[in-house]
Amino acid sequence: MTLTPSAAEAGSPLECAPSYEIDPLRLLRQVSLDLQGRPPTYAELELVRSAGDRRAAVEDAILYMLLSDEYHANLRAYHRRLLWGSLSDSIARVFPNTSTLRTVPSVASSIWTNTQNGPRVRYRGRLDLYCLDQEQTEFDADGRPIPITTFADPSCTGGTCQQEGWIWVEPYWAPGEQVKACAYDAQDYEYGLENPDKLCSDRLTIDAGCGCGADLRYCVNNDGKELIREALADESARIFESVIRSGQSYLEAFRSDTSMMNGPAAHYYKWIRAAGTTVASDIAFEADMGDLPDIPFTEVDTWTPVTRGSAHAGAFTTAGFLMRFASFRARANRFYTAFYCDPFVPSVDGLPAEEEDPSPNLRERDGCSGCHEILEPAAAHFARWRINSAYGYLGTDLLDLQVVSEDCLCGAGTGKNCSAYCSKYYVTADNSDEETYAIYGGLPLTSAYASPVELQNSEDGPAALVDEPAEQYAVAQCAVKTMAEQLLHRQLESTELDWLDERTAEFVASGYDFTTMVADLLADERYRQVH
Repeated sequence: MTLTPSAAEAGSPLECAPSYEIDPLRLLRQVSLDLQGRPPTYAELELVRSAGDRRAAVEDAILYMLLSDEYHANLRAYHRRLLWGSLSDSIARVFPNTSTLRTVPSVASSIWTNTQNGPRVRYRGRLDLYCLDQEQTEFDADGRPIPITTFADPSCTGGTCQQEGWIWVEPYWAPGEQVKACAYDAQDYEYGLENPDKLCSDRLTIDAGCGCGADLRYCVNNDGKELIREALADESARIFESVIRSGQSYLEAFRSDTSMMNGPAAHYYKWIRAAGTTVASDIAFEADMGDLPDIPFTEVDTWTPVTRGSAHAGAFTTAGFLMRFASFRARANRFYTAFYCDPFVPSVDGLPAEEEDPSPNLRERDGCSGCHEILEPAAAHFARWRINSAYGYLGTDLLDLQVVSEDCLCGAGTGKNCSAYCSKYYVTADNSDEETYAIYGGLPLTSAYASPVELQNSEDGPAALVDEPAEQYAVAQCAVKTMAEQLLHRQLESTELDWLDERTAEFVASGYDFTTMVADLLADERYRQVH
């Protein structure tokens, strides 16, 4: 926790400027801007102006604001800024390569098709082929489309290309409406045609017998992508808002198994992220989501509480947070910076000269140990959650932190190539130095040089970042500091540390009630006086 030196400390003036209490109408305007993000309306001003006791009227108005939807929306936006909530294309690859829907180019009518390369080649034999602009009327005994036209060409896979027509579909994003979709893309089968053991719901399945599923649920168009990105980016902040609105302990936003979902978010978790027993390299893309409710995709503005599995930890196991911060260290770094107010920063003296033979263990390396002694144990809390813009939970059945994977004893000099899964999660000869591979080869990367505490943190998950009294106090103090600076529109000074401790103690005593803390800050003389 760092506080800035005050101007008084720097200049030591002989006299302080006088302070006075803010006029009631000015206070009303100030609080309205800070809590609701807007100036008071004419009616709100008149209510105070016409009151016999203007100060009492302002206090009533403040209590009303603290119950308003605008206040809670403002707090949601505030927490989204703390979380750096964004899932733009430049940050995270949210959607599988097999799922993009667009309309067929160069046809008069709008026909939806999956434009990803793999399915198009499997369906029709060539990348530049789409379905024909005519209705599909013939199907085989299993209900699969019979090609309307076929032709031989050396550029076609197997020497022959084929094209089908379109069928009418009621898509999930427009219930009650009928749209045209290429018949191959609209197939709704549980298993593939080329590989009958492969689930069509698998996010990586590319099979001529698999399509976008019932109501095109496995695929998404550009408008849907924007709605989903926004929903996922907002989900973590919605958890904070829900906890605060219901008067729960602020700590529940860090450890609860309850999330908030609208239609696009629920659809993503249920059908787009992964469905059924989705696998890649025989490793399931599970996310311990529990039984997700059927929320219509069109319910964009209605957010519903959803109980997830026990592995979840509030705002910090959502797809939005984990894909926004794609590595274990990045997740821990954001947590420490935003919620402990304890950012990882290099020494003011700078980094020392590079060692001739630096230790591969960053906890011990000269110039690195100062941060990594703390960062590595913190990052370990996220060790069971997938990285690199993939979302999923690796339970003990999928990732044993202390057992060597024979499949992942691979890489240069071993005679065995590494799978993408091994390269991402295990110590291999390709992703590690010789010394590290000799000691930890085939073990999960998070186990390399890990202390017993770190291994335990990996099992306890992100919720354990707030399970100790000292951690809970750090979160409370940081929350008070950050909100105080938000309301005062300045950084706290080093002379205000005792005041900060007093406000933090009040926050803890309230049961970590965030709105009570905000009300106390609004009532404080620092907020009520102009200096």
